[in-house]
Amino acid sequence: MNPVYIGFGVIPYAIIIWRKDDQAEHRTFCDDEQAIQDMLERHQTDGDFYSRFDAATVYYPEQRKEMIA
Repeated sequence: MNPVYIGFGVIPYAIIIWRKDDQAEHRTFCDDEQAIQDMLERHQTDGDFYSRFDAATVYYPEQRKEMIA
């Protein structure tokens, strides 16, 4: 798998916004659906970095919404 460099003309498949105390604290760029599922699973794993956040919201860039609909 070739690395994807976000910020150089590449649109991520999705972006996860991690929230704590109703504030956006962290974001994760995902390159496919499996990456999203992996990150959301980590959110449910006690002791994991992502388990410290209260909520996670997945945003799909506008160009991806057409593919999902």
